[in-house]
Amino acid sequence: MSNKLSTKNMVITALLIAFGIIIPTAFGFLRVILPPAFTATITAHVPIFVAMFISPVSAIFTAIGTALGFLLAGLDMVVVIRAASHIVFAIVGALMINKKMSILSIGIVTAILHALCEAIVVYVFLALGWTTSADSFVKIAFYTTGIGTIIHHIIDYIIAVILIKSLAKTKAINNIPKLF
Repeated sequence: MSNKLSTKNMVITALLIAFGIIIPTAFGFLRVILPPAFTATITAHVPIFVAMFISPVSAIFTAIGTALGFLLAGLDMVVVIRAASHIVFAIVGALMINKKMSILSIGIVTAILHALCEAIVVYVFLALGWTTSADSFVKIAFYTTGIGTIIHHIIDYIIAVILIKSLAKTKAINNIPKLF
């Protein structure tokens, strides 16, 4: 992985951004919704995970693209801001890949960070009254959103690792870290 984007990596990043927009807008049938603020669109994180293996810049722009996809899909702002929070785990994951950390450790750290960021977003929306629920803020934000996000992250991360391994065989992505 490199810190700058080659033409090839720019094209791959553009394709990942396109997938990041298409998945939430055209594949709503893959979405699980638990009101008031939790949704999980299966495969929505895969473009971000793949972008992390290209560069931090690729990861950032792909995360922005997926947030735009959720906005264009017409979902609630709490969902869009949750998607925008993916920038945090995308940067951390890309930097961990740069440091040659294992794929498993990257998955664990980014899952925890991902869940924490999304739970904080939901908590803030609930605390400010921008989203309402009969259940407690803690239950909705940290249990439903936090645990739900970890489960969703694991599913998408497994899909992404399989895809990344395949892309490495074609030389589309280089320098894949060890699994453990």
